Amino acid sequence: MIYRSTRHLKRLALMIHSTGNTALLLTLCIQHSFPEPSRLYLDLILAILALELICSLTCLLIYTVKVRKFNKAKPQPDILEEEKVHAYPSNITSETGFRTISSLEEIIEKQGDIIVYLKRHNALLSKRLLAFTSSDLGSHSNRT
Repeated sequence: MIYRSTRHLKRLALMIHSTGNTALLLTLCIQHSFPEPSRLYLDLILAILALELICSLTCLLIYTVKVRKFNKAKPQPDILEEEKVHAYPSNITSETGFRTISSLEEIIEKQGDIIVYLKRHNALLSKRLLAFTSSDLGSHSNRT
């Protein structure tokens, strides 16, 4: 959820800087088209830079606040959160089975989250099994 709610903010900051650079280049092109430089161009360049800075700082502050709230909440992995929701009967239908129109990107993200979680869980179970078998072999060799 945090990724979906913040991905536009990350893209927006880059778009703001790209747009600001384009505006600066256009301003410089216009400046060289006229023979007499004036203070107007300098003021215009400073205004573009200030607007770019204000807009990008706003986006980055909103992004920082969202990430900070997410980190304070310390949620469990997505798969566990979904299991909690689906464990108790409610009016919310599961995403398994019939789907309404949904983007392929969201489905792939969820599958990726599940795969990452299952890999971590598998590694943890492998470590536990290894520790169990090594302690079992150690206690078995002490008996003989």
